[in-house]
Amino acid sequence: MLYREAAVRISQTVMMLARELEESTGQMVHYQKEGKVTEKQAGTHIHKVNVILEVLYTELLDPIIAEYPDLGSRCSSCERCEGGSENNSEKFHNS
Repeated sequence: MLYREAAVRISQTVMMLARELEESTGQMVHYQKEGKVTEKQAGTHIHKVNVILEVLYTELLDPIIAEYPDLGSRCSSCERCEGGSENNSEKFHNS
């Protein structure tokens, strides 16, 4: 069993990383629309971010939420964490 304070800190860190990574996908879409990056470059970046997010959620956040379901509702930037310990990795934003 993970110490609750550690679980809180880890979940906060994962969500902060997720927000930053998701913001980078939005930036890439914006750059693509401006012609600064190709569709392939933007798509590659978005794919890589989604792979990283899946690992963050399945390996770090989902086990914490399984142990402390109340920590699953702390995400204020999206609906990903609504529903408690539901598998968060299936609720990615596909930009």
